[in-house]
Amino acid sequence: MNDNNSEKKNLAIIKIRENKIDEAESILSEIKDSKSYFNAAIVLEKMNKIDLAIKFYDSSIEIDSNYFPSFINKSKLIEKRGNITLAIQCLNDALKIKTNLQYITYYQLGNLYSKLLDYKKSLKLYIKSYKLNKDFLISLHNIGNILEEFGKFRFSLKAYNLLISEAKKKNILNDFPKTLLNRSLLLVKLGNYKDGLRDYEHRWLSPEFKNRKRNFGVETWKKSQDISGKTLLVFNEQGLGDTIYFFGCLNKLTKKNIKVVFLIQKPLKDLFKNINNEITIISDENDLPKFDYSISLLSLPYYLNINEKKIESLRFKLKPEKILVSNWKSVLSKNEKNIGISWKSSQQKMSQNRTIDINQIIYLFNENKDVNFYCLHHEYDRDERLILDKFKNVKYYLGDKMSFSNTSALCKNLDLVISNDTSVAHISCATGTKTWILSRKNPSWLCPINSSKSLRYPTAKYFNQHRFNDWKSIIYKVSLDLKNI
Repeated sequence: MNDNNSEKKNLAIIKIRENKIDEAESILSEIKDSKSYFNAAIVLEKMNKIDLAIKFYDSSIEIDSNYFPSFINKSKLIEKRGNITLAIQCLNDALKIKTNLQYITYYQLGNLYSKLLDYKKSLKLYIKSYKLNKDFLISLHNIGNILEEFGKFRFSLKAYNLLISEAKKKNILNDFPKTLLNRSLLLVKLGNYKDGLRDYEHRWLSPEFKNRKRNFGVETWKKSQDISGKTLLVFNEQGLGDTIYFFGCLNKLTKKNIKVVFLIQKPLKDLFKNINNEITIISDENDLPKFDYSISLLSLPYYLNINEKKIESLRFKLKPEKILVSNWKSVLSKNEKNIGISWKSSQQKMSQNRTIDINQIIYLFNENKDVNFYCLHHEYDRDERLILDKFKNVKYYLGDKMSFSNTSALCKNLDLVISNDTSVAHISCATGTKTWILSRKNPSWLCPINSSKSLRYPTAKYFNQHRFNDWKSIIYKVSLDLKNI
């Protein structure tokens, strides 16, 4: 590019930053340089002018249909706009270009098909990406991730181990905190609590956990540090189910003469206020008393050397308020079986595969009309209510009527609870209610992989998917088993 064109290119960028887009376009049209349009599009991206950025990428491609970077960036913006199909088409066009960078295209395509939940296609694309460039380790991470989703746990572990080994050789292991985290969770699911809980401390390096680590202005308690007689603040940093599952760690701390203050999620406060009088339960940071050290609840299993033989030592029973238990007892039928039902998870990305379509759940209602079903959620959209209203044997309640305190009291009165893997299942188990948990092919790290029994919850029975995302066969099995209770 001659000096005159270089000056024009710089002037075009200045005009864009001054929001004089038409003038910038006029200047760039004189240059007719693909890279110049590409650089201008990047500036527009940073200014969050997505549609204009796409337009400039298009101009770059019109000038040079083999300008690979514009295809890659354009596809990302189209995806950001929510049109995954069009983003895939853009990347497929990029595959026609002869370049040694196609491993990036296959990787990006893998990401897009993963968002469409087409994991088989996604896996093939990640494998192609890795084969083209074995230094591109992020593809190997995603291979391990999808193998885990498919329940190919040993192969998944092999992929994670290979990545970690290669990253160590290149001295870039800190670039892959998510791989370290995923492997730790997988080790726990496979029954290796010792190594899994130790490596789980790597979670603090991953983006989603960096902002969750806190010290509240005091020293973080270190493993094996003697703090008997001191006050320890334990804070939650994950989901409600995890809090219920590991609350028993706090009971073990009190036995070590440690004064425990637990900063709990607000929805759970009333549920736990009568478990152990030696534990101070707080849900508002402004109400915290003075304390000497702090630690995350989910670090305690490692600190306490919990393994598969010690998990049962974390058991405790929730004690629902007697008045609430009595209220629900008066509501429930005395002549028919009363069963709780839960099928929804939060709609966060990581939870979508745990939610079961209500149109599949109603098979249970149709096939077991001699049973009363009590829905254990507190929110229902209009379509869900229209469906539920069709069944005389199904009851549901809205809002505070199904607070966690009420949920535990209701569970205490039920003959059985059927739930997907959510906080409802943990509450039911912790009240000592017989609970059937419907679990994905790749369950959460607290669920057993190769067993229908739980080391932590003696009243739980797991119904695990045999095929990825196949809820139909599980529901059919549950319905058959219902007829025998």
